Amino acid sequence: MDHYNIKEMKNLFKTIFAAVAILAFTGTAKASHNAGGDIQYEYISSTGGTHKYKLVMRLYRDVTGITLPTSATVYACSANYSTVSATLSEITPGTSGQGVVAPTLFDCVSSTNAGVTINVVTYEGEITLPGNAPDWTFAFSTCCRNPGVDNILNPSSQGFYIEAKLNNQIGQNTSPEFVSEPVRAFCVGRTFNWKQSTVEPDGDSLFYRISHVKAGAGGSCTPTNITYATGWTYDQPITTSPAQSLYMNSTTGLITFKPASVEIDVMAVTVDEYRYDSTLYVWRKIGEVNRDMQIAIASACTPQAQAGVQLDYQAPGIYQDPDNGLPTVDYNCLDSTVTLKFKVKLDCSSISPDGTDFRLTKPDGQPLAIESFTANCDANNEATQMTIKLYKPLSKNGKYFLYSKVGNDGNTLLNKCGFPMNEFDTIQLNVTGCFNAIYEMENVTIEDDQNPVIEWSADTSSYPDYLFQEWQIFRKDPGATNYVKVGTVFDQYKYNFKDGQIGFIKVDQDSYDYRVDMKLNDDLQGASNDIHSILLERDNGIVPIVDPDTVPVNLQWNQYNGWAVDSYTVFLQEKIGGTWMGEWIHDHVASPQNPVLAPDTTYQMFLELAPGEYRVCVRTTNPLDTQYTAYSNCLPIIITTPPFPDTVVVPNFITPNGDGVNDGFIIQNVDDYEDLSQLSIYNRWGDRVWQSDYLYDNSNPWRGTNMNGVKLADGVYFYTLELLNASDNYEYVVNGTVTIMDAR
Repeated sequence: MDHYNIKEMKNLFKTIFAAVAILAFTGTAKASHNAGGDIQYEYISSTGGTHKYKLVMRLYRDVTGITLPTSATVYACSANYSTVSATLSEITPGTSGQGVVAPTLFDCVSSTNAGVTINVVTYEGEITLPGNAPDWTFAFSTCCRNPGVDNILNPSSQGFYIEAKLNNQIGQNTSPEFVSEPVRAFCVGRTFNWKQSTVEPDGDSLFYRISHVKAGAGGSCTPTNITYATGWTYDQPITTSPAQSLYMNSTTGLITFKPASVEIDVMAVTVDEYRYDSTLYVWRKIGEVNRDMQIAIASACTPQAQAGVQLDYQAPGIYQDPDNGLPTVDYNCLDSTVTLKFKVKLDCSSISPDGTDFRLTKPDGQPLAIESFTANCDANNEATQMTIKLYKPLSKNGKYFLYSKVGNDGNTLLNKCGFPMNEFDTIQLNVTGCFNAIYEMENVTIEDDQNPVIEWSADTSSYPDYLFQEWQIFRKDPGATNYVKVGTVFDQYKYNFKDGQIGFIKVDQDSYDYRVDMKLNDDLQGASNDIHSILLERDNGIVPIVDPDTVPVNLQWNQYNGWAVDSYTVFLQEKIGGTWMGEWIHDHVASPQNPVLAPDTTYQMFLELAPGEYRVCVRTTNPLDTQYTAYSNCLPIIITTPPFPDTVVVPNFITPNGDGVNDGFIIQNVDDYEDLSQLSIYNRWGDRVWQSDYLYDNSNPWRGTNMNGVKLADGVYFYTLELLNASDNYEYVVNGTVTIMDAR
């Protein structure tokens, strides 16, 4: 007979035998159909040499068998003492001896597919031990097991036995207490994580293991191991796929397996308890509790279980968004946790510890980091609710989207029946009541003719300051269409920024637009208003050397938009000893003939100055907030006295672009000075950047480079030409400016 026929006949015989057994045990001889149980003890007190313990026992019965008695006898045995016993009384609510249905039995499988219904009956009582011994055993045994069990031989003739052990030679002890349910029905083809949870009140170390299912005689503490049927062993009591793959974590008590066959099985779990002996410096076993369990494997789980992890859309507070149909929950601004509720309990073992089972996106589509999950896992390592903790709170009005994804553990969440949550299942978080951060640009000023400095203000009461991350500075260059980020300020109370990318040359060439944005809680709050810098120019764009005669200088600048300007001030300064000293003020106000909101942005200056170095600038002050003053760039003005006799002619610009025109600094008649004709070039800070030999050579002129031959930036530079003819006792120094313009 082949294997297939044997299996068919085995199932047929099992069905017939179960029916016959039920008929045979009707009337006065019904089978008890014990389906599992466990026993724990709790230390109460000691009197003299005796020790009192409370015993708690739970028995599980197939409802097709007879009801259990209202009391049960537990024996305590030791090689050092005579056997003692205690009668435990039933404390289960409801009808005596019938118990209540095991609460987790039908979470995955219907009662029809499970094939059994299991009730639990609980007993309590006290027992007094006559002394200390290393081998106390609390034992309970009875008849009989469910005849429909597959994995042991002759199940209907096998007894039922559970025990707990105590070593109280190194101190009295309370055993671990099983708090998870031992009765479950599973279905084939799914991977299950089944937790055997215990509570250990003394802080002792626990070790979980699969042990033999036992039988014993009444009044005896010496059980026998029940023989398993072919294909099963005590540590592989379930037919699995792949074969022999059932595993129990000895530290956590988590049993993992994938059933492969419809069957009813029994198995046992033992929890060993160890305590450190500080006298002998060793770990000693001080206790042990045993749990006997009956397991039903059905052909299929319920449709609800097969649907996987599903959010409970019937939970209070969840509604359907009328626009997109998504399940939606309302949240308040600055909430930092999100709560999910599930239809079928969640398998806590499937939660990725790094919080990667979900992804949360903000209204702008950017992700919001999830810090961790806190599942309210019960004693069975299952949860109907999960709390998601965010790194940052919800801080923008709008719709956030929380969706499932495969975590770093390789799976989405699983329900307790081994079915996954669909990836990208989405719940919508509707956030309202968020703040509107108030801040604005106040000023853009050119600081000391060097760099633009941006100033702004903020109303700190308009946003939660603890969420502040940074100010971001944006600039739009002339001709550009977009703003680019040019800087960051991390001090939320620092309201200014110097743009080091724009130096003294560029501030003379263009006006630049600026704005700021605040980053709170990883979100930019929105760009501020725009303000541009003031660009001061002469009518021809540059200011050359000015003769000492009275000469008009025509100035012009762009209208400032930082505030409603009522006046500009044009002022002139002289450089003395390397420092700008003094200030000649030229007030410039709106012309009565030009009744516009902004005043004129032109000015004609008449200069009658002694030889020296000067600069002219423009400024305007906010009439409503005088702490803000906007300065323009400054234009240099050099008043020089030509050499006498006037024999040399010095150019005021060069264009070193290689086109053969004005590439070099050619000084006419410099060869007339035979003893000294040395040229020195300085930048606007007074640093010497180039110097010739003692005799300047027009055949190898200065071409707008530094001493290393590196081309200097375009702009205005200063020169000093020292001249000497010893024969006619002529010595003179010529000062002036030269502009480098690389006009390609």
